[in-house]
Amino acid sequence: MDHLEDRAPALDNRSAGYSRVLHIIAVLTACATFPLIFMGGLVTSHHAGMSVPDWPNSYGYNMFLFPPNQWIGGVLYEHTHRLMATVVGFGAVVLALNAWGSGRNTSFRKWLRVVVALDLIGIGLLVVAGSRGWGTITKSAVQQGMVSLAGAAAVCLVAYFSRRREPRRWVRWLCTGVLGMVVFQGILGGLRVVLVDLDLAIIHACTAQLFFCLAVFAAIVTSRWWIQTPPLPAHQAPARLVIWLGGLTVGVIFLQLVVGAMMRHFGAGLAIPDFPLSYGKWLPPVTDAGLAAINHHRAFDLNLDPVTLWQIWLHFGHRLGALLVSIMVIAFSWAVFGSKPRLGLTWAAVTLIVLLAAQVTLGILTVLLRKPADVASTHVAIGALVLVTSFFVTVRLMRMNRRMDLAVARQDEAPVFGRSSMELLNV
Repeated sequence: MDHLEDRAPALDNRSAGYSRVLHIIAVLTACATFPLIFMGGLVTSHHAGMSVPDWPNSYGYNMFLFPPNQWIGGVLYEHTHRLMATVVGFGAVVLALNAWGSGRNTSFRKWLRVVVALDLIGIGLLVVAGSRGWGTITKSAVQQGMVSLAGAAAVCLVAYFSRRREPRRWVRWLCTGVLGMVVFQGILGGLRVVLVDLDLAIIHACTAQLFFCLAVFAAIVTSRWWIQTPPLPAHQAPARLVIWLGGLTVGVIFLQLVVGAMMRHFGAGLAIPDFPLSYGKWLPPVTDAGLAAINHHRAFDLNLDPVTLWQIWLHFGHRLGALLVSIMVIAFSWAVFGSKPRLGLTWAAVTLIVLLAAQVTLGILTVLLRKPADVASTHVAIGALVLVTSFFVTVRLMRMNRRMDLAVARQDEAPVFGRSSMELLNV
């Protein structure tokens, strides 16, 4: 049955699979990911990745009960980043539960009510135990138990009110994939702290970009537009070349973000402190003698730390990548903007150009202003928006083209006689 669900439905039944609640949850989860990426950039820019050296606790406290008066210095950036990550994680839990309609079974809802009641009783007992100091129970154990039971109760309540199941199986598994990926991302972040591994920090940063795209994809496929968009005549469908160009643009932008993550975590953000030249030349040095001269200049003239040839060329590679990304984004936007007839994506193409201009400007300011944390973090966040906007436009184009293919297939396979006028209009 699932292989038929993308077929163009009857005109009067196009919204049958649309769930406004599921779509809103998907949109909110995707939107919450953007500030999380910005806050992650602040953690890196302020060198606060190890400001809270334990995980999942925060200096022995449960993360949700860590006293605000201790949120100072780098701890503020790292701890608030963790809290925001839990917001995104809970959004993914709500998304998956609503996609599967976990509360649609009456008997299961009865069990959920029992579990919530037991959780509340357990929380009450822990509160009493903590206040009276019963037995050998510690304050930390009381806190962990209370937060765990409260979290379980919240999940059960969400499951209880999730009454409508998403009819498309692949969308249900997509929402489950969003949850799985956010769990994987959280584990990566925790292992980066526990193992003090810089490579895991880079993987964590890159996975965040992939998760952002996946969350946006969930928001797109649960939208009314995705379900109700009518089939396009063949002469109005987007050209496959434009779709391929969009896919290539998304790939190039992601690789650029990977290089950018490596540059930030390996301390190469100011490996070349001037722009557009590199120490007054078009190409950085390639010899040890040239590197020694540069480090002498950095130490006595610029008051900057010494760098290696690897850091210099990593930074230079990021600049070359920025040039390639600019070319690809401009070409893709121009192709979308110049499509005849209009595909309803002119606004997205213009937005993509504006984001690109802002991203390039922020990158230049990051270098010329000696990498201020707020500018550098905004540069990271806007880069994520460039990625997901390109991804969004490409997915929309693919959907339009797919609907045209299905319409043509139906027209070729089904005889005209015996079909309703509604079906003919829908083709």
